[in-house]
Formats: sequence, C-alpha cells, structure tokens
Amino acid sequence: MSVTDEVVMPTSDSFWELGKFMKTVKRCDNGYKLCDSLRQLVEQRSEIERKYAKDLVQWAKKWNNFLDNGSEYGTMQGAWRGVLCEADSLSDLHTLIGDRLMSEVYHSVKIWQKENYHKSMMHFKETKEFEDSFRKAQKPWGKKLTKVLTARKDYHNVCRQEKSTANQENNARADTAVSPDQLKKLQEKLRKLQEEVNVTRDKYQASLNDLNSYNAKYMEDMTEVYEKCQNFEKMRIDFLKKTLFQMHSCLDLSVDSRYAKLYTDLHSTIGNTDPDKDLKWWSANNGIDMAMNWPAFEEYSPELQSISKRGKSQIVSGDGITITRIRHNRESSYENYGSDHAQPPSYNTVTTTQSRANDTDTAAATVTQPPRQPSYDESLNPFGDDDDDEKDEGGGEDVPITEEKTSLECQLLPSPPCPPCKQKTSFAISPAQDMHTTCVEGLSSDHQPSCEQATSTNNHNMQAVSEDYNGGASNPFGEAQSDDDQSVEDDPATDRGVAVKAIYDYVKTEDDEFSFKTGDVFVKLTDEDEMGWCRGRKDGDIGLFPANYVVPL
Repeated sequence: MSVTDEVVMPTSDSFWELGKFMKTVKRCDNGYKLCDSLRQLVEQRSEIERKYAKDLVQWAKKWNNFLDNGSEYGTMQGAWRGVLCEADSLSDLHTLIGDRLMSEVYHSVKIWQKENYHKSMMHFKETKEFEDSFRKAQKPWGKKLTKVLTARKDYHNVCRQEKSTANQENNARADTAVSPDQLKKLQEKLRKLQEEVNVTRDKYQASLNDLNSYNAKYMEDMTEVYEKCQNFEKMRIDFLKKTLFQMHSCLDLSVDSRYAKLYTDLHSTIGNTDPDKDLKWWSANNGIDMAMNWPAFEEYSPELQSISKRGKSQIVSGDGITITRIRHNRESSYENYGSDHAQPPSYNTVTTTQSRANDTDTAAATVTQPPRQPSYDESLNPFGDDDDDEKDEGGGEDVPITEEKTSLECQLLPSPPCPPCKQKTSFAISPAQDMHTTCVEGLSSDHQPSCEQATSTNNHNMQAVSEDYNGGASNPFGEAQSDDDQSVEDDPATDRGVAVKAIYDYVKTEDDEFSFKTGDVFVKLTDEDEMGWCRGRKDGDIGLFPANYVVPL
C-alpha cells in the first residue's frame, strides 16, 4: 500500500485511517441491541397471536348465543355452527403459536445473547477486546504516519520560505534603492533556505519510505483483528437466521395436520346443509304437520267458572268478624260532573251480620258512616238510585255471616278519600246588569284538580254578589277581599260553630287550609259549600278543610 497526500486527507473515510475501525467495533454493540429488538418482535407477535385467539373465542361465543336464541334452524344452523367451531379450533392453534414463540424463539434468543455478550462496567467485554486489538495493531503504523506528516509539514514550510526569499532577491536586484549590503543578505538567506529545502525533502522522503515499508505489517495486524470481528458478526447473523427459521416453523400452519383437517371438516359441515330436511323439520314443528288439539264439547262445571272482579271477597278478621261487602256510592268516584255539580267522595257503607254461638236466630246489622250533608239536589243525579243499580248488578245483597259475640259495635272507616276540588267563584256586575261567570280549570301544585274563577275589577260589586250568594255570610274560602279588609278573626262566624272530630289525617296543600290528625277535635264555623269544603277553627288557626274528613260530635 502506498500512502499519498489524498489518502491522508481528513475527508478520507477508509477503514485503514486512524480511528476508522470504530465503526466495526460499534457493530458489536449494535448486535446486542438487535438481539433485544428481535426478542421484542417475537414477544409482540406472540401477543398478537394470543389476542387474535381471544377475539376468535369471543366472536364465536357471541354468535353461538345468537344461534341459541335466534330463528335459524336445522342443518343450516349446523353450517353456522361449523364456522364457529372453526374459529374455536383456530383459536387453539393460534394460542399454541403464541406459546411456542415465547417458549422457543424468545427464550433461545435470550440465552444466546447472554452467552455471547458479556457485560462489563461500561462496555461489553467483546467490544472492548476488539477496540484494544485494533488500536494495538494500528499504533506502530500511526507513529510512522505521524513522522511522515511532520516531515511533510517541515518540508512545505521551508519551500514556502525559499520561494518568498527568491522573489525578494529578484526584486532587490532590480531596485536601485536597495543597497548592495541588503542585496547580499537576501542572497545569503536564499542560499541557506535552498539547502534546508533539500534536507527536509530528504527527511520527508525517508519517513514516507519507512511508513510504506510497514504498511504490509500494518494491514496484516489490522486484518487479523478485523476477521475476528467478522467471525463474531457472522455467528450473530447465522444465529438470527436460525431463529427466524424457528419462528417460521411456529407460524407455518400449513404443515400442521390439524390445520388442514380443520378446514376439511368445515367444508364437510357446510356440505351437510339439507334444505329439504330443514323444511320438513319446520313443517313438523311450526307448520302444517303439527298436531292440533281441536275444540270439543265441554260440559259446564262450576269449578271452571271465572271469578268476576265484582265478586264478593271474604276476609276473616282475627276476632271472627267477616267483611262480606264494602259498598261504595257512586259519589266516591264522582269527578266534577259539570262545573256546578261536582261531588265530594261519600262515605262507605259496611254491611255485616252477627249471630250468637248457641242461637240459631241470626240478625243482620248494618253499620253506616255518618252521612255528610248533601250539597246538591238529589234529583239532579244523572245516574239514578245508586242502591238499585248496585242490587241490579248483583253487588248489593247482604250476605249473612256469623260472629261469636252477643253484641257488635263495628264502625269500619274507609281509606281517606281525595279532598274535593276547590272552585272559587266571583261575580262581576256589568253596566247592563248582566252576570258573567268564567271558570278556569288547571292543576294545583300537588297535581289535584282545582278550579279558579276569573275575578272582576269591580271589588264593590263582587263583594255584594258574594254576600248574596252565601246568604249574607262572609266568603267561605277565607280569601282576602282586598288589602284593607279586616282579618278572618273579625268574622262574626267565629263566634259560633259546631264541634267536629277528624276521621282521617289531612295535610294542607294551600295557605288557606289547615292540617289535622285522625281523632283531632275542632270547630266547624260554616256549613259545607257546593264543592264539599267547610271553614273551621283549630288551635287558633282559621281555614278550610274537606267536609268528608270529619263527623259531628
């Protein structure tokens, strides 16, 4: 090998240059990192295979449930299930692939990596050995190269000075202003530089010859170390090639007899689909071939008679009293029959019968809740006589029952009725003396029906008509006539009243009402209005309450 100026230029990237062997040394470190990357590749592929197997199982489970609850039937359903069985079997194979990739391929790469790369403090042992061997082989040649470069530099410097001095000497000879002594000094300097040029050329040439004579040894030593690196790299490549073949054997399902049989069985399962057989099954289970329980004559049997929803219930109490019938008047479900005929719920009438334990005679006793005062004309009832209707329907007869008591005082209270609807009415007298009433129906805050009359702007006329309407009494609803009216305590009605007793609990829903509990005693100040509300006083509070929630004392 001959070393020229172009070879030793810094831009050269030859392996034989000083320090350029580091790429080969670094390849050893890269080999370890590539083994890590291969292990990661195998691990990710194993995860993909296992996830694919899991997805196949979930997919097959979902569609098996569909077939279990769906409308497909017969051999076609079997074909569907054949596809799902293929998925289950294929998931087993892919699960096996994932396991083999980790147990065989991944594990073998890890072991080989551990055996061939020995970690030291900062480097791998193999990398450090290669680097030291290259530096040792290159060191003698590097020293000789340094001498050559130094000699070349000296030679070039002297040549540069010699050229500069020769130019000065030529200029001085042509210049008359230069003295002879100065010219003589320049000529002497030029002569010495020419001699130095010859000397440095000889040194440069000798050092170069010495470097060239060592090139063969240098190449031999570097080649020896390089071959070690190559052999190590070849071992790595051969191992990875073997590993990839091993991975191929794990992934290749074509050589697995189970894989081929899997699709052979699927093809056979689909081929077993028989439309005629399916249609015959459908006809036998859902079509014209089904058996039929044709209607036949059946003799009447009392046990087969259905129980009417209006049938009599027999509920035996603990003390021997049996409730035979609870009759509800139609008024209890009468809901706002016309704006002027709204009825509150009525009391329930309970009919019972008692007898002595040793007496054959029976006596019927009817216990009736205290009736409320009628607030409308009975002749206006569009439904006629309630009792007659009940008897006509078969629900009003008194059925005898027995009791082991000599006397009976039974008063059964019904469940609390809904409070009556409030209808507050005001009248206004027009200039033509025509009376107009407006009713606005809406829903109260507790979703119970309520009615509200439009009020007139003529407060004086409204008050007069209101007093006329109530027989001279104050407003039964307890509403303020105006901001300047007197309080309700000043009403003359507060000086009189009737004591009543509550038979139900009631919670007020508006500010002009008051609440009470079952058994509370208070004073009723006014009679029941057409909507079923009374005005009363309780614990000093005066307000409205439903008339059908109390009985007089």
